[in-house]
Amino acid sequence: MNSTTKKKTFYIALISCIFLLFIATFWDLQISETLINYNSWFGTIFQTFGEIPVYFIFVLSGQIALAYAFRKRNDWLFSLPLFIGGFSLSLWQTKAYTNEILSYLLAISSNLEHHKAIGLANSDANVGNPSLLLTIMVWLGIYIVVTILAQTWLSRKDEKSLHHLLYVAVFATLAVWFSLQANLALKDFWGRFRPYELSASHKEFTSWLHPNGINGHKSFPSGHTMAGTLMIVFSWFASSQPIRKKLWIFGVAYGVLLGISRIIIGAHFTSDVVFSFFLTAFIIYIVNELYLILKDKTRPIADLSNP
Repeated sequence: MNSTTKKKTFYIALISCIFLLFIATFWDLQISETLINYNSWFGTIFQTFGEIPVYFIFVLSGQIALAYAFRKRNDWLFSLPLFIGGFSLSLWQTKAYTNEILSYLLAISSNLEHHKAIGLANSDANVGNPSLLLTIMVWLGIYIVVTILAQTWLSRKDEKSLHHLLYVAVFATLAVWFSLQANLALKDFWGRFRPYELSASHKEFTSWLHPNGINGHKSFPSGHTMAGTLMIVFSWFASSQPIRKKLWIFGVAYGVLLGISRIIIGAHFTSDVVFSFFLTAFIIYIVNELYLILKDKTRPIADLSNP
């Protein structure tokens, strides 16, 4: 993506962000009341499985570290710590994702059993606690399948390509980490009530322009939307530009759909998801620019920002 295209994309994104936040400033509550459907399967499915990017970018990065460590196994002083780190990262993040989806699935099952709306699983108080045995079985099953698929793919890469992927993995991990930290810090500071936490009088509702401080409420900005927008980062791992472009477009669409699903299921207001989407996209852009600046100029590594 050349400089002119980057500027055009940035201005389009900026104008879109300002326009959508302007609408949300005046009609956040009305939009929420119009779209909320706690029985939405669309919202519930995205709620249950939608945060996969935030976990599996870490998992993929860990798998790349494993493959690279194996290739460099003769240099055990470097390869052994890299192997342990990659293994720990990919295994732990798979477990974290397993815990999340099992908890939501149990909550959905409980809601259906008690004739409640399936979307009530968005409440932290209603999230189920899966058994340890079930968690371990699903966790290890997912990890084994992911490892086989990832290592089969990586085994076909030559040393130069694998070196590039390891470099990409470092910056992809940074993009996720910075996005997580920014999102969590803002959630705590804003202390905004979620739509489903409002009473009938809506007296707890506050504009996104009004931080409430730390009070245990975490609607602004949307964590799921952040995770969905990070799907864009998977395009960085593609080896060809056509595939990279398709993954980039898919990542943008995925982030938008996940954001819409959060409004429908009553977990967030429009301003929560709009701010989260564009903030995460901006962080992805900044990390990509750092990559371009710091990469080794002697190696023809693809421009990650080129969709």
